[in-house]
Amino acid sequence: MMKYLQIAFNRRCFSSAQAAFQKKKIVIVGSGWSGYRMATDLDYTKYDVELVSPRNHFLFTPLLPSTAVGTLEFRAIQEPVRTIPNLVYHQASAESIDLKTSKVTCIDAFSTGYHFDIKYDALILAPGCESATFGIPGIIGNERVYFLKQLKDARNIRNRLIDCFERASSNACTEEERERLLTFIVVGGGPTNVEFASELFDFLDKDVSHWYPELREKFHIFLVEASEQILGTFHARIGDYVKDLFKKRRINIMTNTAVARIDESTVVFANGEKLNFGLLVWSTGVQQIQLIKDLGKDLGDGEAVAKFPNCRLKVDGHLRLQENSLLTSTPEGDTSDNTIITLQNSKVFAMGDCAANKDHPLPTLAQVASQQAIYLAKVLNKYGLDEVWTAKVMSSYLDTGSPVIAPFKYQHLGSMANVGEWKGVYDSGVTLKSQKKLPPVTGIIAYLLYKAAYWTRQVSIQNKILIPMYWFKSRVFGRDISRF
Repeated sequence: MMKYLQIAFNRRCFSSAQAAFQKKKIVIVGSGWSGYRMATDLDYTKYDVELVSPRNHFLFTPLLPSTAVGTLEFRAIQEPVRTIPNLVYHQASAESIDLKTSKVTCIDAFSTGYHFDIKYDALILAPGCESATFGIPGIIGNERVYFLKQLKDARNIRNRLIDCFERASSNACTEEERERLLTFIVVGGGPTNVEFASELFDFLDKDVSHWYPELREKFHIFLVEASEQILGTFHARIGDYVKDLFKKRRINIMTNTAVARIDESTVVFANGEKLNFGLLVWSTGVQQIQLIKDLGKDLGDGEAVAKFPNCRLKVDGHLRLQENSLLTSTPEGDTSDNTIITLQNSKVFAMGDCAANKDHPLPTLAQVASQQAIYLAKVLNKYGLDEVWTAKVMSSYLDTGSPVIAPFKYQHLGSMANVGEWKGVYDSGVTLKSQKKLPPVTGIIAYLLYKAAYWTRQVSIQNKILIPMYWFKSRVFGRDISRF
């Protein structure tokens, strides 16, 4: 009898303790640089964490251009989401967010039309962005035009490249058709496209030309940029360095050239010029996904949530989503920035490409998104959800002596790119006291910095082993030109 009484007493005590400490549920939307890092860093003894994303892996995007030409294999730059211990993962797309009831409505990735809801105590929005087309006709649905944002894009580009060469090598192919098939256009002069153009030239010049020697001198690469300078966010000397480098490699740079429309396999520029192509890669910027554009409409006013003109969400120093009315209730004499959203007490944080600080917006960079996730996970683990949500955005101490939570502070780590043939570029972005910027680093030193930096940033030991192996394989034995 005493044994059963003891068991009952223990169960009662355990139930009371469990009721006293009920873990908060945090739902993360997105598996990119912010979402994946949040899911990895959150303390699962304090929170139940669920992640919603149609992509079941984290993608190391800086190395994506390398996979499009076979320098690296696809599996080496992705990390499966389900390997995160204790995480509940839903392979689905978040369709809408009800801020009144703290609920996310999702569409299952496999069952067409199947919807389900997930309730949350806190929501972390990190869905990233999608490629912007700026309303230019002929891009969407064109089988010869590709984005470069996902692994499937890189796979499709690689297959299309090989397909172009196989078709061009056919005896049935006319000279005019052969010239079109071997013309490759890259639209956008940012680091992703510069790296892809470099990788593409190396692939065509060193690997494809070896197997198609009769086509070695017949391919053409065009890099199209609407502004007057490629790599516009880098030091000006870097843009000039890459221009000179590309001239030696038969990569044609077309600056101050905007695309007006695309007619099947012909791109029409704003100045009236036309260029036929076999493959066009489009990567000219990003736009917000529909989920972010629609956020707040459930409140009866699409402007209830504070957004920038491009629909990017406004957040404060703690990455908390903001109302359109910036100050909700400020105590008399309190001049601190203590803006807290009051949308039915729905605790929503946003980070990465979909959000920016309302006063000091940062660019849509992977390092920004990663640092934001590290910061938010750290403060949530240390202070708890309720404390973070109600904290003042200050870096000092209150009169009572109790600490407040310091806001997120971004530390720029510099910008780098691989431009092929053992050459790279690196811009530290550091400004000296004399207001002069540190000179950029180019050549083999920048190339080694690039390789070392991205190798050390890999999450798993497996990829830290695979990536050098594939680099060695492509250098010694060449890249894979099989189509699958």
